[in-house]
Amino acid sequence: MLVGWTDKVGKKRFNKCKNCERDRAEKNYKNNPIPQMLSNSKIRAKEKRVPHTITTSDLKKIWPKDNRCPVLKSPFDMGLKFGRNKSLAPSLDKIIPKKGYVPGNIVIVSDIVNRVKSDATLDDMKKILDYYTKLQNK
Repeated sequence: MLVGWTDKVGKKRFNKCKNCERDRAEKNYKNNPIPQMLSNSKIRAKEKRVPHTITTSDLKKIWPKDNRCPVLKSPFDMGLKFGRNKSLAPSLDKIIPKKGYVPGNIVIVSDIVNRVKSDATLDDMKKILDYYTKLQNK
């Protein structure tokens, strides 16, 4: 078990060198992104004032067994490189945004899928698809 320390701005650190800390975080994320996803979802839930009752166990249950985005069918990019294109990184999505992060209302998809969906309704997404399909077919 690593023993951490708190820096001047209150952040938990395990290495004195920023590069070493970044390397440690990247390795941990690549091996198991679930703790980071859970932590980030708690922060977003608080900011958006939506319920958050999910646990690590809930995320493990919904993690795609083939490590692929269930929408795009492409493998997740498990790298956490700073400044990289994270479009294929796994992302925790609320199916119905207002319900929050609760069991039965979450899926893990590629970040690009989550961003495209954002807070859109199914009807909104259908209209977008129809519009761009018509443009492409002209």
